[in-house]
Amino acid sequence: MLDNISLLIKACENLKIDYEVIHPAENLVKIKLNNKQHYFCNYSTPIINQAVAQIIKDKEYTYHILNKKVKLPRTVGFLSPFCDLQYKSYLKFPSLEDIILEIKENFETPVIIKRNSGASGHNVFLCKNINEIETALKEIFNMNNKYDYVALAQEFIDIKSEYRAVFLNKELVLLYEKDITDAKFVGNLSPLHWQGAKARYINNPQILSDIANFTKPIFEELDLDYGGLDIVLDRDNQYWLIEINSHPNFGIFIRDNGEESVLKIFEKMLISLASN
Repeated sequence: MLDNISLLIKACENLKIDYEVIHPAENLVKIKLNNKQHYFCNYSTPIINQAVAQIIKDKEYTYHILNKKVKLPRTVGFLSPFCDLQYKSYLKFPSLEDIILEIKENFETPVIIKRNSGASGHNVFLCKNINEIETALKEIFNMNNKYDYVALAQEFIDIKSEYRAVFLNKELVLLYEKDITDAKFVGNLSPLHWQGAKARYINNPQILSDIANFTKPIFEELDLDYGGLDIVLDRDNQYWLIEINSHPNFGIFIRDNGEESVLKIFEKMLISLASN
């Protein structure tokens, strides 16, 4: 059973809410509140609407919606030249060489090359030269389990600190830093995948206030009721939004901080569903 589902069940028991585990893997749960059925599946919840979930899964869509509202690294998407014939009408750059030339002319190095709909840091590359850009694009467009038909070129941000900010009903309910102070890079740029990285709980009122204020324009533009926002602070003490996750995984946070803070999130979520 996944940590998220385990804590959902504990929250149900704490609040005396009936639930039913309806799959042998135990990661599909049905809850009935006010004569309505609500399903929690793996890391997904019934809180967020389908259109918003699809938008934030697509990093390029997210960029085009939010880049005039908050600071995001400049991002350009490139459709795979190897896409099916039916998608060729969308193809602006018909060869890998054309994509590489466009990136070279419009981005300084280092540049981030990553897949558009990826998660967990898979197929995210920090590229310092043309050869590395080419290698990254080939890896993203390679038809395997990490494949994406859209690759992104993204402006490099010199990061001082990186945070995961979890919001529920547009309220900041959990903040932690992805701390790599004593960690070792082992091939995945995502900080919490570094060997020895820690999820460090943040309760500093100033940081909480700064991030809550930074994110306000996001919620004015997107009807986002639940999500994990990856936010970085650069060397000039400017905040940037990197991406949004519609189904945050709390496993590493629980490992490093215990489950109480996350349990409270699921309790608040259930109370919110019950009030609707």
